[in-house]
Amino acid sequence: MVDAPPAQQQRRLLAACAIVLTALNLRGAATILSPIVDLVNQDVELDTVMQGVIGALPQLLFAGAGLITPLLVRRMSLPALAGAAMVVTAGGQVLRASTNSDLAFGLSTGLIFLAIGVGNIVAPPTIKLFFPRHVGTMTSAYSITLGLSTAVPPIYIVVLSHAVGWRIGLASWAVPAFLAALLWGVVILTSRRSPRESEPGDAPAPPAMRETAAGGTNVDNRSTVSAADAPGASLQVWRTWQGWGIAVMMAAQSTVVYAMFAWLPALLRDAGVDAASAAFGLSLFTALGILLGVVIPPMTSRQATLRPLLAVSTVCFAVGLIGLMVSPGHLSMLWVAALGLGPLTFCMILVLIPLRARTQMHASQLSAFVQGVGYLIAAAGPFLFGLLHDLSGGWTLPLAYLLACVAISLPFAVIGTRPGYVGDPARR
Repeated sequence: MVDAPPAQQQRRLLAACAIVLTALNLRGAATILSPIVDLVNQDVELDTVMQGVIGALPQLLFAGAGLITPLLVRRMSLPALAGAAMVVTAGGQVLRASTNSDLAFGLSTGLIFLAIGVGNIVAPPTIKLFFPRHVGTMTSAYSITLGLSTAVPPIYIVVLSHAVGWRIGLASWAVPAFLAALLWGVVILTSRRSPRESEPGDAPAPPAMRETAAGGTNVDNRSTVSAADAPGASLQVWRTWQGWGIAVMMAAQSTVVYAMFAWLPALLRDAGVDAASAAFGLSLFTALGILLGVVIPPMTSRQATLRPLLAVSTVCFAVGLIGLMVSPGHLSMLWVAALGLGPLTFCMILVLIPLRARTQMHASQLSAFVQGVGYLIAAAGPFLFGLLHDLSGGWTLPLAYLLACVAISLPFAVIGTRPGYVGDPARR
């Protein structure tokens, strides 16, 4: 294999740093507020309605980003769009930290979540753009950083807010977003070739790559390619079973994850677990996502079939949910650990989006559809989980609801993970 020119290697190194730094900003804004909401209320006076609206914003605006991102991708390059998303994220952080108005606080928070949603969507196709032969490795780095950006900010913000105040604490989280935007600017400026030449992910995978790109199977791509498969052509993802399969898989795992983020400590406390152990349970559930980010992306990119991983995910979800239904007060951390391993499908999805897309434009459209549909469906998860708890007076019915979501998604997941490019005539 001929080594890439030094300038191209430098650009890819900058892109790798920019992708990782971008990932650091894609969860922090959603987890950084709740630990200090009491401090914020002393100055901004967020009422319960506004707090409820802010709590519902992430999934809804992540879904909304799925509508606008395909339009933006047609007008901006992926690096430019990623950089713009980070600029808006940073600006929103500063605005949110400086206002005394609850309305301005809510609007700036919504702006942050919308920008983060765009960042979520452009990340997989950007990985395909710069690292078409190393999707698994780069997705692993991206996933690990996502996990860290979920776990670290709540601890960081509490310490800093008590030391220097919540405003400086919130505003400080704009720094990594500004740095990510600067890195994307450098990536754009260091490009010395035309856009078509500088986007290796924008063309169909060469023959030497097709075994990996197709998911480990020897797909014969020498057959006639339809107009929809041409580089730059639009992909109508909503007309493909495979696209819907990945989207429903995204919806199911997101429903479980966000319901657990909202309700797991309360569930454990009602089962007789002390407050410290309940908090540890949520931390364990979150931390396992980092472990999955290390292991699952490389496995996904190399496996000939993904059904064994789907089976492991389904078993972990089932063991965790049934365990919490039957015996939540005994072996509770074992059930939480099993449940925390279930969302390995999220890491699979991050790899499937670039691997199952023939071009980087198709990857952008697939990412927007999968995340838009997935987060829109998942937005109802925490609300329905809490509603079922209130109606039944216990946790068995809401946990059964999550188990049903996983079961319903399984046949869709089998379709979504099959080999081949989304939109190929034989697989629509």
